[in-house]
Amino acid sequence: MRLPPGFWILAAAEGLLTAGYAISFPFLAIYLSGERGMPMAWTGAFLALSMLVSSAAQFIGGEVSDAIGRRKVMVYAMGLRTLLIGVIAWAIYVRAPLWVVFVFHPLSMFIGSFFHPAARSWVADFTPPASRMRAYGFLRMGNNAGWALGPALGGLLAEGSYSLMFFVTALVFGVCTAIVWLSVRDMPGLAGGRFVSPSLRGAAVALSNKVFLRFCVFTFTMSAVMSQLVVSSSLYSKAYLGLSEREIGLLFSINGLMVVVFQYFVTELLGRRRITTGLAAGALCYAAGYLCFGYAPSFFFAAAAIVVVTFGEIAVSPGMQALGANMAPKAEKGRYLGIQGLFQQVGSSTGILVGSNAIGFISPHFQQGPWFIVAALAVGSCLGFLGLGRRLTADQDGLRSAPPPPAPEKATEPA
Repeated sequence: MRLPPGFWILAAAEGLLTAGYAISFPFLAIYLSGERGMPMAWTGAFLALSMLVSSAAQFIGGEVSDAIGRRKVMVYAMGLRTLLIGVIAWAIYVRAPLWVVFVFHPLSMFIGSFFHPAARSWVADFTPPASRMRAYGFLRMGNNAGWALGPALGGLLAEGSYSLMFFVTALVFGVCTAIVWLSVRDMPGLAGGRFVSPSLRGAAVALSNKVFLRFCVFTFTMSAVMSQLVVSSSLYSKAYLGLSEREIGLLFSINGLMVVVFQYFVTELLGRRRITTGLAAGALCYAAGYLCFGYAPSFFFAAAAIVVVTFGEIAVSPGMQALGANMAPKAEKGRYLGIQGLFQQVGSSTGILVGSNAIGFISPHFQQGPWFIVAALAVGSCLGFLGLGRRLTADQDGLRSAPPPPAPEKATEPA
């Protein structure tokens, strides 16, 4: 599989972007609940609402990238988010009223979410259906190289200064903006050249495809499961497992490092099978890993559980991106991936809201109860992906379709 040079630059930029994000944002819940005294349930509700607000940007960003090009959307989104994260860092540094964080964090999430459908659409523009899972797998490797480094550094910075974490994040986002602006170019001729205000009608037409709608539903449920890794696991680790910020950061780093090491090999293994088969297997890994995490008696058992969860992530994350791109018409990849991203973001925000509140209200009575809920949702997603696979073509499900038989040549010899 040959990829354009811009792909590797984008992958490197996303790795830096994820490292910058992971330095600070996984610890925002701990800052709000531990440093500012916000109740755990309110913290989860705020972070869930922030993600819910940003979910609209997934759909809008996809539509805009179809019209004006992927590169412009990526650059504008990252540049504006750099400024907004800088404001959050300042607010934490001067211990400004919490309403400043409450305003600028959701706004930062909203603006930043324009980047993702544009970037995923850019990758789909340059790769054929059978190669997209590998391409998104490489992109995940870049992301998780950053995820392996960011939380460990963030855990160290959190012991001294939360504001410094966010200042460093803003600096990294600014560097990534410059990299994409200078190095990434769109495929000629794909942008529509004229911006049309996104409407619900376009989304309704896409969702009238019942197979795509079914896929979006299971994207929602699977995203709710996947979202437990950052907010719910950090809150649970602090309140019930007795882990320090440094140990929590190490858990995230184990997750990121594993993706870097194993993503290529697992993607190659799953590349010979239907994407939906890999998604189903990954969902089962999530179910088993989260249940083990709930019962972890020490840091080492928690780390082992995160290893199992991470194998689920390695199978699920690139598979969902590839399947969404494969189901999209060529001229509407931004729209379809934006709609998928909308379901993904809403699923994540719902998962954060339910997970954090479950830890706050259920765990005092049945400590591991929230993880049984998450595991049940993962098993339901597994069954849903297996059913979806029976409704997809080989191309859509990531298999190379057999080439059509050659047309019979005309007779050249006399009868």
